[in-house]
Amino acid sequence: MPDFFRKPAKPVSSAPSLKTRLRLSIIIIVLPLFILGGIGFLFFQKSTNAFNLAIEEVVSDVIPVTELKDKIQKTVTPFNRYLETGALDEKNRFLQLSKDIQKTLNHPAKQDATQLSLANDIYQSAYLNWRNAHRIAVKIFNRIDHKDVQTQKPPFRLLQKFYQYVIETTLALDKLHLSMQNQVKIRFQKAKELKLNALLLISFVFLLVYISTLATIMMLNRSILEPIVKLEQWASKFSRDQSFTPLKLNSYREFEFIAQTYNRLFQMLQDDKDILAALSQKDDLTQLNNKRSLITRLTDEHSRHQRYNTRYSLMLIDVDHLGSISQNYGAHICDLTLIQIARLLEHAIRPTDFLARYNSDEFLIILPEVELHGANITAERIRNAISEHVFKFENHKFGITVSIGFAIVQDNQPLEEVLQCVDFAVQQAKLAGRNQVQYCNAETVKSSNFTPKYLFTADFKLYKDQT
Repeated sequence: MPDFFRKPAKPVSSAPSLKTRLRLSIIIIVLPLFILGGIGFLFFQKSTNAFNLAIEEVVSDVIPVTELKDKIQKTVTPFNRYLETGALDEKNRFLQLSKDIQKTLNHPAKQDATQLSLANDIYQSAYLNWRNAHRIAVKIFNRIDHKDVQTQKPPFRLLQKFYQYVIETTLALDKLHLSMQNQVKIRFQKAKELKLNALLLISFVFLLVYISTLATIMMLNRSILEPIVKLEQWASKFSRDQSFTPLKLNSYREFEFIAQTYNRLFQMLQDDKDILAALSQKDDLTQLNNKRSLITRLTDEHSRHQRYNTRYSLMLIDVDHLGSISQNYGAHICDLTLIQIARLLEHAIRPTDFLARYNSDEFLIILPEVELHGANITAERIRNAISEHVFKFENHKFGITVSIGFAIVQDNQPLEEVLQCVDFAVQQAKLAGRNQVQYCNAETVKSSNFTPKYLFTADFKLYKDQT
């Protein structure tokens, strides 16, 4: 275990304690906040209760009257249907609804004391009108019972009286409804005034808290804020990997302890930085460049081509029948084979070429400033070097071949087309019997029914976003 974790730095004892100052500051801020906040909460709770009470009165007073008016309108419907069709169900339905209305009007809901007398008078008037309407309806039913409704029309004067009493009942309820609405408006207005007063008080509370907080911040500014700003500036340089300078905070001992810890941590990170950078760019098995570094290099090379019209070749080497090596000799022998192939590839290319392991049995080579003839010579040199090499591991001896496809970047050619050309060339090498070298250009790919098999543009975009 590193010494950094075994021997933590001790706080500097000569500086004053930041914790004590912070505790006092918190008490200065929180104590008036609780007192004034509690007062504001009580006023706000009182206004909320008044507002809820007004809503409850709407539900208990106004809504039942509205429902009763709707019920009267619905009760007239079966009466009219019975007169038209003579259906007994409609008659019975009317009588049942009419009795319910009489019961409701005779025993109304409890009203507020300020309008109790008026409400009782209106309910009594509505009850008498509806009772008269009910009696007339019964008379009409008795006259046309056991007769054909179509031939036995009800007396016009009885119908006129029936509808008149229904209308008078509705008008009485409308009058009560209007009176209740006025009372509710008055209550809502009072609740709004009380709520406004509570909001003003709460605003005053928050203003006092704001002043108290501002005073505390001004008091702590010199002793706390300045060291924090220095720490932030140092952390910003640390995150941008700028030149390292030791962190010094001449303040409370807690800050000094943080400064010492950060200085030691930064030194450890600096020591490990080069190692981590190398590991992130190398393949674990072959120690060649990995896919991440390949994407970065290929993107840079293609950008250089687009800007300066330079040339480069891209070559894909796919190991033939590598799976059979793993099945016949085991995964360990397969790994040793890939390592040996990587060494052969390194000896077959120039120092300026870029070699990377793309997938388990695939390698990519970027050849800057290389045209068709030079790329073909390099590909054949690689193919011959691998096919003529005898692989000897433990008690096993065997040979390996590779299929190679390459393409030459053309003027203003998108990187996607270059990848497609290389993929197409490798597929043609496989179809030709493996252990082959094939070249492809963009016109050949466009004129064929081609599906990528080895190089997928999405993989390159994904790794580019991650880098």
